[in-house]
Amino acid sequence: MRVTGQACPRRRDGQGCAPVNEVVVGAGQNAGPEGYAACSCGRRFPLPPAARRRLDAVAAGCRAVPPATAEPAAARALDSLLERVVRPAEPTSRLSRPGVVPVGAPVLHRPTQPVGVISPGLVRFALHMASVMRAAGGVGLAANQAGAPVRMLAHDLGRIVPQILVDPRVVGSHGTWTYGEGCLSLRVDDATADVVRPKVVTVVATLLDGRVLAVRADEVLARVLQHEVDHLDGIVYVQRLVGAEREAVLASVERAGGDLASLPPRPHGV
Repeated sequence: MRVTGQACPRRRDGQGCAPVNEVVVGAGQNAGPEGYAACSCGRRFPLPPAARRRLDAVAAGCRAVPPATAEPAAARALDSLLERVVRPAEPTSRLSRPGVVPVGAPVLHRPTQPVGVISPGLVRFALHMASVMRAAGGVGLAANQAGAPVRMLAHDLGRIVPQILVDPRVVGSHGTWTYGEGCLSLRVDDATADVVRPKVVTVVATLLDGRVLAVRADEVLARVLQHEVDHLDGIVYVQRLVGAEREAVLASVERAGGDLASLPPRPHGV
């Protein structure tokens, strides 16, 4: 189904609203299963039966992250870690937004570890991440950008899918799409660049309420999820640049006093 008419406030080139994202959220203690399609602006549409069956199968293969009551020792260990490593919201770096770890910090260039359990401290940390992201004017933030080496992300497209995703994984992709990207960890003039990524990705994750999410994301949501999952894998968008554009951004970082030693000498995947 495609809906045309008034231009969508979020899509490019004056396109009308359309159900470009497909979402299934599993049942939980306080909520039943949910399925819908959504435009990039968040407007919702019915989810076609074939898409529902496809995403139900994807969600069935994803194990939900358990609550703290199921694994209390793991929850205590996670909360202790978060208390030690989370970056306060106030300190600033000349290279990043307030409360955000700058490019060059080791935590940003190492793969994060699965969360494993939804603890009280994790929920508090999620609220902290969302607050830092909003204050910085960002559309996404990975946990290691806030100092914690755990696999969780926040985004500002909550009208499409819930804002906090725990242990997200990309399980499928197709197409290509070039889109301009910047980063809250790299507040440097002339650092925004066009990045080529898959246009459509299928992502699975657990929500803070313990339900499993499966989403076939397109356009802006797909771009934001890929950028933040890259962070969780220890990859920054600069690593995906090639040629003259890569050299120009690296030169900008160097002029600003950024540490390039953490960035591999060759583009990611080359």
